[in-house]
Amino acid sequence: MEYFLMKYDDRVLSPIKIDLSTVDIDATQASVAYAEFHENTMFVDYFYIKKLFKNYFCVSDELKELLDIYADHMTAIPLFITDKKQQNQKIYWKIDIQIQDCLEEKPYMGYDNLSIIKDKIKNKYIFRVIFEKQEYLIVSLHLAENILRKNLCGIKFIPVSLK
Repeated sequence: MEYFLMKYDDRVLSPIKIDLSTVDIDATQASVAYAEFHENTMFVDYFYIKKLFKNYFCVSDELKELLDIYADHMTAIPLFITDKKQQNQKIYWKIDIQIQDCLEEKPYMGYDNLSIIKDKIKNKYIFRVIFEKQEYLIVSLHLAENILRKNLCGIKFIPVSLK
């Protein structure tokens, strides 16, 4: 099975910009975050919020429905992104995926050339890895293809090598 690093696609023009000072991202229950929605705002299906050695992965309803099928032991907490001026709201899900200790350490390794040990992942479709105090989501080829078929916005895939 082939695997890919799932990253936020920074080529998206005018992505939603959340006011991080308005959200308690560590909350273990539904929470609200504020943003300004404009007519050209792109509502991406995947983004993450970085906070001191911890990444919080957020997905749209459509992507969450797909991940519910493939993920083992995934928890999802609603994050209501609200625009006070337009009185509009988008629902995202803050997801928590199981961490796998499967990275092969090698010199000059970066997120764009990660290598995982396939004997340690046991045919998982999605999991999290920690590398240099950063967290990343790794997805199988099968799941990546299904995500691409749905034409979701804001996601790119970087190949991961297997050992």
